[in-house]
Amino acid sequence: MLSRKIRIEYYKVISTKKDGAEPDIEFPLENLILKADRLGIEKRTYSYYQESARLDKFNFDSNLNYWYLNFVRLRQTKLPVRAMKDKESVPMVLASDEFIGEDVTAVYDVDNHILALQRNRDSLSATGIEMYLSELYGSSDREIYLRPISMTGLNDKIKKAKIFRKITLRFAASSDNKKTGLQSSSFSKLFEYFEGFDAKTATLSMSMGHVKKGGLDLDFIKKTISDVFNTENVVTGAEVSLKNTEIDPVDTIDLFAMKYHDFLTIRVEECVSIDYLELGDKICEKYNASKKIILNSLENK
Repeated sequence: MLSRKIRIEYYKVISTKKDGAEPDIEFPLENLILKADRLGIEKRTYSYYQESARLDKFNFDSNLNYWYLNFVRLRQTKLPVRAMKDKESVPMVLASDEFIGEDVTAVYDVDNHILALQRNRDSLSATGIEMYLSELYGSSDREIYLRPISMTGLNDKIKKAKIFRKITLRFAASSDNKKTGLQSSSFSKLFEYFEGFDAKTATLSMSMGHVKKGGLDLDFIKKTISDVFNTENVVTGAEVSLKNTEIDPVDTIDLFAMKYHDFLTIRVEECVSIDYLELGDKICEKYNASKKIILNSLENK
């Protein structure tokens, strides 16, 4: 049986004034879930760029006081073809009321206003869900904001790490000698190389590959991480995969977003999509295991 690795990110559900005139406040998302239920599935489907989006399914766990939520992004363009093992592929044709859907599953903690959200680049992002919830809210002066929950002790974790398995850097590749700190950083020669491509962005990933033990050069990695934070408008994204000892699990840290996150692995079957309740149970397990740390992070802000 195949498996799929899924990233889970944690957000505080907030209501914010559009003009910023008042402080942000915690928002009871269950109010919008109940509103969506009253509207029915068709009326809670809204335009999303040239596509559509909706809160598709939801279920309440009264024991945990959690809502399981399933959002879906719907499209009728960029359709795949339909293929069979022994026949040529044929175009996919949808009826006027049919869509291709890409979904994300989330778990909402009612007591703490925390949303644990699956990350799926083909479906709705956190920003997309903010847009959808704000439209569902229907307020003229307030909107819904998903505030990322910051990781605590990030710098300590990086300092203590002895093994870095992978680093991925995303650059604004256009050359600009005025970018603060570029010439004195370890990236200056890279930018000389980028100039030959006339590219606007670049992504560089270095890892230990399939070698199970060992790591990238520790001193050079830490110098690179320092350069990431000491150059302006140069590095637009950075992730490191690290651990303290060979027997520890690998932890992947987003140096820019610094959002508290987890990874889970779920078994998948061929020819069948993942059931959102099954995935929701897995998200619950991860969230409950991290819940104390997440709440401490919010208290220490």
